[in-house]
Amino acid sequence: ITDSGTLAITGVTTLAAGASNDIKLDDLHDFSSVGITSGKDVELNDVDAIVLDASTVSGTLAVTAAGGITDDGTLAITGATTLTAGAGNVTLADASSTFGTLKITGADVSVLENAAMDLGASTITGTATFNSSGNEITDSDKLVIAGATTLNAGVGNVTLDEAESTF
Repeated sequence: ITDSGTLAITGVTTLAAGASNDIKLDDLHDFSSVGITSGKDVELNDVDAIVLDASTVSGTLAVTAAGGITDDGTLAITGATTLTAGAGNVTLADASSTFGTLKITGADVSVLENAAMDLGASTITGTATFNSSGNEITDSDKLVIAGATTLNAGVGNVTLDEAESTF
């Protein structure tokens, strides 16, 4: 699924490309909420805030929004998840969601994941809260977090060993 112009959709957008096919909607769109029934590598671009409904992505997920990024359902992402909210907040609070490596740019960030959490290159200008539901939390690239950082791995280990990271 690709775009050839700008979309402005006030209701729920549901996309199904199949587990082997990509979804690339990279023009400046205006979605209210988007759910991916099936897709391999998915790219979404929104002119303001976006809500991610329940989604299953067999590859990578890249979401760029001029406002905040939130969820309203379980996100099952196999590959890397890149969320760029600029000055907006990122809040992913579904207790069943799973992501590949998380790469986040935003103001205040709060992510709940029901699996081991790997934090990739991220720049967070406000506070950051990461909860891995009792699984380990690790980093695989530089983290720059300006505000307070809360890591909750329960019984899991927390290993943040990227030397260039700042908190």
